Amino acid sequence: MTAPVSAHRIGGVLQLVLDAPQRRNALSRPMLAALAGHLVDLDEDVTGVVISGNGGVFSAGADFAELTGTSADLEYDDAVTAVREAISSCPRLVVAAIEGPCMGAAADLALACDFQVAGEDSFVEIPAVRLGLLYNPEALAGLARTLPATVVRRLVLLGERFEAREALTCGLVTHLVPRGDAATRAAELLESVTSAELDAIAATKGFLRAIATGDDAASTWQDRRRELLDSPVRRAAVDLAHARHPHGDPRPQS
Repeated sequence: MTAPVSAHRIGGVLQLVLDAPQRRNALSRPMLAALAGHLVDLDEDVTGVVISGNGGVFSAGADFAELTGTSADLEYDDAVTAVREAISSCPRLVVAAIEGPCMGAAADLALACDFQVAGEDSFVEIPAVRLGLLYNPEALAGLARTLPATVVRRLVLLGERFEAREALTCGLVTHLVPRGDAATRAAELLESVTSAELDAIAATKGFLRAIATGDDAASTWQDRRRELLDSPVRRAAVDLAHARHPHGDPRPQS
């Protein structure tokens, strides 16, 4: 039986592929559980994560075979929330590589990533209202904190489909690339990340998340900043900069 999420490494980058192309990579509970598991149990030498979909489709969203149309579906919401939290709290950069449809719960997960690389034929859509649903309030609150109010209203009240180019303009995605290049470009964004940067990335992601949720705890983050300033990695980086620019001039030397 094929795993719902295939995982492989390219250098330090972990590639997680939603792998149910016959169902347009619909997010089944096993797929959500596998995705969360990979994100939570990262090897220490992983320097970044790319999430993509098999078959030229990111994901058509929730697997309706697993929904009842009743309040029992709150359990499905919990499974989506677990993945969204795993993405948000992941200490590594997480990039969504979007080709084709990115709908409903899949859009929720893609927008939780640090970056969204979209192929030119992709689109983002959350059709919850058309399905008679108030989308998960926790997820909606997150969208409202990070996107312009007009974009959120169009996305969730009208259920508008944002084609890739407009999605870039509206801030739903961060990069636009030719069709079929999203996964490659997403991996390229992470190729230059080194192990020496990982603690700083984790701290910066953590602080940005705290700001977004209104819990910045400035003194705690100042303490973390102090720890990084005194770290061997920071000392080595500064020593290297001194060696490259012995006279204090940061401009490239001729």
